[in-house]
Amino acid sequence: MTDRGKDVSRRGLLQAAAVVGAALPLAARAASSGNAMRDQLLLAPDIHYFNAANIGPAFRSAIAAHERETQAFQANPSPQYRTRYPVAADALRARLSKRMNVSAQEIALVRNSSEANTVAVRGVALKAGDEVILTDHNHPSTLETWKLRAAREGLVLKILPVPVYATSAQTVVDLFAAAITPRTRAIFLSHMSNVTGMIFPLAQIAQLTRPKGIWLHGDGAQTFGWLRLDLPALGVDSYSGSTHKWMMGPLEGGVLYVRREGQAQLQPIMLSHGYWLTDEKNLDTAQKYEILGQRDDPKLIAIDATLDALDAIGEAEVERRAFAIGDQMRDMVLRLPGAKLVGTTTKGLTGPVITPAFSGKDVLAIRDHLWTQGKVVVAPSKADGKPTIRFSPHIYNSADEIALIADLLAKA
Repeated sequence: MTDRGKDVSRRGLLQAAAVVGAALPLAARAASSGNAMRDQLLLAPDIHYFNAANIGPAFRSAIAAHERETQAFQANPSPQYRTRYPVAADALRARLSKRMNVSAQEIALVRNSSEANTVAVRGVALKAGDEVILTDHNHPSTLETWKLRAAREGLVLKILPVPVYATSAQTVVDLFAAAITPRTRAIFLSHMSNVTGMIFPLAQIAQLTRPKGIWLHGDGAQTFGWLRLDLPALGVDSYSGSTHKWMMGPLEGGVLYVRREGQAQLQPIMLSHGYWLTDEKNLDTAQKYEILGQRDDPKLIAIDATLDALDAIGEAEVERRAFAIGDQMRDMVLRLPGAKLVGTTTKGLTGPVITPAFSGKDVLAIRDHLWTQGKVVVAPSKADGKPTIRFSPHIYNSADEIALIADLLAKA
């Protein structure tokens, strides 16, 4: 057969597959229409997973790498074998730093973003009477830890209400400009809200904080892994991330960035044995924030395999797809009778976390309906004083899955 004949034949097969797919029930079509990304995940084919903001299904290759390395580690846990892990840690810090346009000396490998956030909260140098600004969008890993520290040390916490329906980045920045006083010493923010998907304009807020010497921390739990990050451009002094959410990597992997010039101001919260140190001089770098005792050394290999999988897609493409699937989900919610989107629709302020409320309906019953009737995984939430359902789609989700959810919600 000629190449042209092969092309014609291939087109015919694709057209036939489309006809068969259109004839399938919606749930079956949604399950079968996932993009090739689904094949790279261990996620069961009948589950429609819209909960990346909690735990992202991991790449098969990352889990396989972790299992292989764990077997090798347990077969030979000798100090001689384990000399490979400090080398792997150095390579991983270098690789992660390149993705965020920073130096490897500014990266600490921790266990998740909550731990990274806590290092920053507990470590930044403050005295009684100093002010710290948070928002009502902050995750408990910063909000509750700051409350604990403030009560013990006499700090002043300002929890800034930020409208969930903000219409511009400048309106958000203006709120911070008005809240800052001569006593303000730190601002800690979620880069993207885990509740409404609002993306905070960190770079513009940094223009307020840097000239005044105010420490700016970004909690990147909901951005790390899908949003391209240029941390110097964002102007943050510290930043956190987890591998098990949008990065689609293993559990208990995290990153803390601390700007080199600010490391003298941020003390570690614990000093144990430096299992991954290749040189004692590295205790003068961000590695001092990761001296937390024995770790799951094989995890380093799994995180590296995760980065291989993401690099095969491309950072720009991951970001593009994540924004696109978020926009599709948001558009569906906006068209759905009886649903109200809790969150802004302003471009530049919205990410792939979509949170609708359903007036007069039992939200928990709707969530149960999505699971029992369609195996759709979502999270219960509360936003703007309303019980809500949180959808956090990612690049493994499809338009047909969103159509399935619309159909299920219409019948709930």
